[in-house]
Amino acid sequence: MKTMEEKKYNHIELNNEVTKRREDGFFSLEKDQEALVAYLEEVKDKTIFFDTEIERLRYLVDNDFYFNVFDIYSETDLIEITDYAKSIPFNFASYMSASKFFKDYALKTNDKSQYLEDYNQHVAIVALYLANGNKAQAKQFISAMVEQRYQPATPTFLNAGRARRGELVSCFLLEVDDSLNSINFIDSTAKQLSKIGGGVAINLSKLRARGEAIKGIKGVAKGVLPIAKSLEGGFSYADQLGQRPGAGAVYLNIFHYDVEEFLDTKKVNADEDLRLSTISTGLIVPSKFFDLAKEGKDFYMFAPHTVKEEYGVTLDDIDLEKYYDDMVANPNVEKKKKNAREMLNLIAQTQLQSGYPYLMFKDNANRVHPNS
Repeated sequence: MKTMEEKKYNHIELNNEVTKRREDGFFSLEKDQEALVAYLEEVKDKTIFFDTEIERLRYLVDNDFYFNVFDIYSETDLIEITDYAKSIPFNFASYMSASKFFKDYALKTNDKSQYLEDYNQHVAIVALYLANGNKAQAKQFISAMVEQRYQPATPTFLNAGRARRGELVSCFLLEVDDSLNSINFIDSTAKQLSKIGGGVAINLSKLRARGEAIKGIKGVAKGVLPIAKSLEGGFSYADQLGQRPGAGAVYLNIFHYDVEEFLDTKKVNADEDLRLSTISTGLIVPSKFFDLAKEGKDFYMFAPHTVKEEYGVTLDDIDLEKYYDDMVANPNVEKKKKNAREMLNLIAQTQLQSGYPYLMFKDNANRVHPNS
């Protein structure tokens, strides 16, 4: 087993030189390849090598890095499969592609100081796990991944084959009901899902708006923003063993009373106490909103708790085509208005500044859903 020696590498400096213009006015793109060579030299010096692939697999299984491949494959099959993986040529196309793989996907020692696999070896263990003992299928997976005809989603490509791993699922969808018990439950659940490597999206549309009543006392509800802020902190804390950061998104119905404050959290000049800097944001947009925008009309944002009190249905679940005009006319439903086209402009401006919010077209999704 060979170990690394400390050296000084200049791949970061070389990569930074890519944006420098040459005498002909073009970018110094050749510096990217120079940075790649320097980076791979560093990786090589920080990699633990083994005399044989079977020795490497034994070491990684015995030290709780890989699942026990020897339970479902013979040594002969493992040699054949790993030799096959090595026989397919693979080269990183750029410095960023190599640094992304070795930073976020490659297996490292527990102290993260040395690498335990290269790209082909990583692909091999993923394929061995997914094939579940089928040698021919493992080879098919390997060729498809190395030749880049197939790329598993991040949770699968990162976790498959590891002994200490998260789940292989990419995304989870949650919804908060308008109660402290539900808020606490979703907060805990989101952290648990983040821990196992999934991205988590949470619909906040059923929460009462800021200033709504609680137990008949007006002006005491805090609205959706404190919940979103709490979830953001949870995702930052509950990552996947430091290998992959937590990823979350919060969604709000565009007819929710707090929607303008929700959009403000992604503005570049937002107050730091309110700004959502790491969690993603999205709007749930029913077709009714676009109907109003086409006609150049105002649209109303409703306080969800008053809607629930009047109609027995949450704002997010109510049929807007049927009840919208009635809610507008109902004096017991708290509301405020804004021109629908102005709201579209506000959304566009916020997207230009931050890339957010995402937009989910609720009625379109329901219309094509196989169970609808």
